[in-house]
This record gives sequence, C-alpha cells and structure tokens, in this order.
Amino acid sequence: MTLSIITINRNNAAGLRRTIESVVSQSYTDFEYINSYQNSTEQNF
Repeated sequence: MTLSIITINRNNAAGLRRTIESVVSQSYTDFEYINSYQNSTEQNF
C-alpha cells in the first residue's frame, strides 16, 4: 500500500527542507510525496 504524504508550505523554505529530509530518511519506501506551495513569496526549491 502506498502512503501519500502531503505538505502545505508558505514562506518556510527551511522548514520544508527539514520536512523533506525527514520523509526521505524513513525506512518505509512505498510513498508519494506531494508539496503544495502556492502563493509563496520565497523560493522553495
């Protein structure tokens, strides 16, 4: 079963980086990661 992880982010690039690093460091690998950053005024990626 695939786990869906959704992160909503606005103007928090540092927090988003920590969140992504945490998600990809988990031992469970069957997941999809969705990030929503609409209307953000800073560069997230």
